[in-house]
Amino acid sequence: MPSTRPRVSRPGDRDDLGRARFRAGVRFGIGIAAVGVALAPPVARLVASWGLRSAVEGTSMRPTLEPGDWLLVDSRGFAERRPRVADLVAVPDPTEPSRWLVKRVVDVDADGRLELRGDNPAESTDSRTFGTVDAAAVIGRPWARYWPPHRIGRVR
Repeated sequence: MPSTRPRVSRPGDRDDLGRARFRAGVRFGIGIAAVGVALAPPVARLVASWGLRSAVEGTSMRPTLEPGDWLLVDSRGFAERRPRVADLVAVPDPTEPSRWLVKRVVDVDADGRLELRGDNPAESTDSRTFGTVDAAAVIGRPWARYWPPHRIGRVR
């Protein structure tokens, strides 16, 4: 006649091993989900910026940017706030609108117009040449360099 006593699990029993595997699987799943949640904003920013990537051609932003650097430009970089002094901005070149300029904001006047300057003023075509730029003209915020490999990283 079968016993009516409850079964007592012993370490190493199949049930104990199954529960341990289940708990390990749950922990692994939670870990993967946490990584996904943590990576979602940076990946979304990377994907959104990829369409506005840009190559640096001149020396006007040396030493911050070098010719041959490839930048990611975030079109929503100023969605939460207007550009401030010291920010990098990408704007259409007022003298040749089919190309972009990356410059540093050196002043914001009361009307919201931006005075822009290159980090290497002696080699820069900037607000000293074309005047101030309307903040609404800003294409985006250059935020990362992805090429060349030895210079990968954030730009400021």
